[in-house]
Amino acid sequence: MKPILSPRLLRVLASLVVGAALLAVPDAQTRFMPVSEIVPGMVGIGRTVFVGDQLEEFQAHILGVLRNTVAPGRDLILARLEGGPLAHTGVMQGMSGSPVYIDGRLIGAVSYSIGTFPREPIAGITPIAEMIDAVNRQAPQSQTREFSLAWPATPDQVVSLLGRLVARAASPLRSPLRTSDIVGAPSLADWAPRLRPIGAAMVTSGLSTNLEMQLRTAMAGKAGGPALSAADTTAITTPDLAAQAPLPTLRPGDPVGMTFMRGDLEMGATGTITHIDGAQVYAFGHPFLNQGPTAMAMTRATVLAVIPSLDSSMKIGAMGPVVGRMTQDRATAVGGVLGPGPDELEVNLRIESSGGPARLLHFNVLHDQSLTPLFTYVAILNSLGTYERQTGATSISAQGQISFDGIGTVSIDDAFTGDQAVSLAAAAIMNPIGAMAANTFGPALPRTVDLTLRVSETEDYSTIERVWLDTTRPTLGGTHILHVLLRQYRADEGATEVISLPITMPTQASGPVTLLVSDGPSLTTLEQSAVTPGPPTSLDGLLARIRNIRSSNRLYVRLLTAATGLAAGGEAQPSLPASVQAALDADTSGTTTPLTRTVVGTWDRRMPRVLRGSRELTLTLRPAVSPAGPLPRSPRPPSHP
Repeated sequence: MKPILSPRLLRVLASLVVGAALLAVPDAQTRFMPVSEIVPGMVGIGRTVFVGDQLEEFQAHILGVLRNTVAPGRDLILARLEGGPLAHTGVMQGMSGSPVYIDGRLIGAVSYSIGTFPREPIAGITPIAEMIDAVNRQAPQSQTREFSLAWPATPDQVVSLLGRLVARAASPLRSPLRTSDIVGAPSLADWAPRLRPIGAAMVTSGLSTNLEMQLRTAMAGKAGGPALSAADTTAITTPDLAAQAPLPTLRPGDPVGMTFMRGDLEMGATGTITHIDGAQVYAFGHPFLNQGPTAMAMTRATVLAVIPSLDSSMKIGAMGPVVGRMTQDRATAVGGVLGPGPDELEVNLRIESSGGPARLLHFNVLHDQSLTPLFTYVAILNSLGTYERQTGATSISAQGQISFDGIGTVSIDDAFTGDQAVSLAAAAIMNPIGAMAANTFGPALPRTVDLTLRVSETEDYSTIERVWLDTTRPTLGGTHILHVLLRQYRADEGATEVISLPITMPTQASGPVTLLVSDGPSLTTLEQSAVTPGPPTSLDGLLARIRNIRSSNRLYVRLLTAATGLAAGGEAQPSLPASVQAALDADTSGTTTPLTRTVVGTWDRRMPRVLRGSRELTLTLRPAVSPAGPLPRSPRPPSHP
């Protein structure tokens, strides 16, 4: 019986089957080619996605190996790329991580470009052995000081920091020790090969026009500023995923995203997967921000288009659903694990505008000591800038809660008004998050932020005009009514409001007492001028101090006596026993500060708007029983303050 297919056709079909098998074989079975076997003249096959999700191949003509180029003991494989759109685009942002194979053996990831305005797509390939070695390191996540910001922060400070962060993503190996991103000594820049990391393709979605323009301005002039929009390898240890859902299907050459935040506002970057072994993913071939251990959501990504440029072409991508978590951001690779995403901060924001519908927005922000406050601030600031006007006086009332797992909650109840109300509101809300994230006692990143912002396009505040008691002869231990006359901004002539609240005097007092009536910021300034707050000594102490931050929409009343006391560690210690006072007076360590006035009574009341100003009353307290009969009362305010 004659065969149905000819021998020649059988050979062709066999070749196709083998080729398909090579594409379908799990990456855990891929063989690696060490640098020692690579010689000029070899031709490799690379894989990447130029558009959509279709893997395409390109050729890599090996030019040689650059020894100790990136750093001592670290090499780059130099190759000329060919195929697809590369003749027009050159090596492009978003392509970093594209795997290259020689005879079916993985040699590494396309990760560097060479030259400025290159006429040929010359690329540096990071050896796969160096990528696996970097990702397999074990270390705890720590704070990124380079991207820290002191809170409260101004919008200009935030935009400037964002500009530095995005520029680092485009030139991830820049450091304070280098004057440029050239690999090798900068003094050799005129004649040495100009190799630099390709950089990640940044992705932004939902950014307001105003904030985007500020960000572009901050990035202008930075080297590599992006557009917005070895030895044989060892065994790789992967987590036990038996109890987890099936792993997402990803392939070497597929685009992959890592996110700072996602939801109704999205910021992150895309690169390319180099190698997958079980759940372990290796990508980029260079760092993203070079943070070391990290915790970012790893997402699918889609390439929408390729944008050619003489300077730096790039893939325009969009991030999709979360498929795992990025765990390492190292000098030669970014690594992640397929499966559940990382812990993140959930921000639920409701914006209620006068004369407009309420807006409900949701964001997920990465957990990071430095970056969580930054990107939460950006989310709130951008949301207000998107739905509210950019200039002119505005009033904002903020209510909500920040929850910290296993630690407690911080309530938000404040108000802001004026030309800077938007930035003041965003910064004030971030103060607790920034302070807790940067603490030295233990991990304290928030789990949720639930926030309602009520916005009106008017300036709305009241000023403290006068204060008086309902009597001219207050008594020791007596309870008297304090009256506060408030005048609202731009109210009709004579339109005022009187607030009344009971005040109980101390039972003992040597000399006059002072009744201070103040807004929150003025009270904070007065307190800090008397006692410089010392650093908290515990996480609970820090949380208590945060909860005690003065609000701008509260009326504060403090009753002060001339009794002496001490401040220890920045905390007032009034009315101490004589023996304790003497012992602390003798302390010469500098940790105690004498006090000339002591707080003996505190009261406050929430107001419907911002309150401004402060007033003081100096009182002489009399005995409770007066031989002169009933104490005279003054139901009306005095004619003068």
